[in-house]
Amino acid sequence: MTDYRAPASDPPRPARRFVSPLDISVTTSSADTVVTVSGEIDLAVSDGLRQAMDDELRFTPAALIADLSAVTFCDSSGFTALVQIRAKAEKSDVPFILVTQERALLRPMSLLGLDAVFIVHPTLDSARDALTR
Repeated sequence: MTDYRAPASDPPRPARRFVSPLDISVTTSSADTVVTVSGEIDLAVSDGLRQAMDDELRFTPAALIADLSAVTFCDSSGFTALVQIRAKAEKSDVPFILVTQERALLRPMSLLGLDAVFIVHPTLDSARDALTR
């Protein structure tokens, strides 16, 4: 019988961690609060995104806009976080708008039927224009 295991003298490999980089910035005004997100939204960062938006909802802004124009990937945990934020915003009577033209977000939203749930605008200016009407 042949033993294919590594010899005991080989040092163990260090554990590798995969962390998705995600940058979140917040800009507030009397007209709206914009949470600008860039990077990839996955399980490692979706709670941080949810918390950042929850924090802003506590101030009951006139509108909450999630600018996802620079997001290159979003998994199911990210979409779940966005759905939960939308529900909290709706309870607080705060309009919640997504801004993106990224196919990486629009295609899964369409496949999941979330394009019927979210208000999505291609640009921040068009989202703000919609709020003033």
